[in-house]
Amino acid sequence: MGERSKLRVRIEFGEAKADLEGDVDQVTEAAIRFLTQVYPNLEIVQRIVYTPDLARITQELVGIVQITSEGSMIALKLELPTRDAICLALLGSHVGNWLRKLPKATLSSNELARITKKKPKTISNEVPRLIAEGLAERTTEGEYQITTSGIRRTEEMIRKLTQKQPKDSLSI
Repeated sequence: MGERSKLRVRIEFGEAKADLEGDVDQVTEAAIRFLTQVYPNLEIVQRIVYTPDLARITQELVGIVQITSEGSMIALKLELPTRDAICLALLGSHVGNWLRKLPKATLSSNELARITKKKPKTISNEVPRLIAEGLAERTTEGEYQITTSGIRRTEEMIRKLTQKQPKDSLSI
């Protein structure tokens, strides 16, 4: 009863293999040490390669984006420029799909207009600019999804937005 549960991990990286066992802290430290020995540039790669942390992004979206239990996004009640609103809606769709709460990570022009509360013509004018900038892309089904660059830019926009006003006032 006094003994803590042990974590057991097997790591294979190319020909290098390691079996680690111990408490969580010991195993984590040993795994990091193993990986940095096998792949010395791992730390550098982690610092220069942007990988969206969707768990953290989900937390940042609380109070900004809402998803219904029926699997749709609720219209945004934020006064944002069209490009920011589109990116936020696409990010919400991406995260909602990642959480398995939305059936797809893409949105149509009509869905973007409904969610952002912008006119369809405004959406159709702005989306090509977002695509040209690499922030969104059109799928083969004719819908739109956010790119990794779009996620990064939208994260920055969310941080600026939440710094301007308290989280409580960002209701959807």
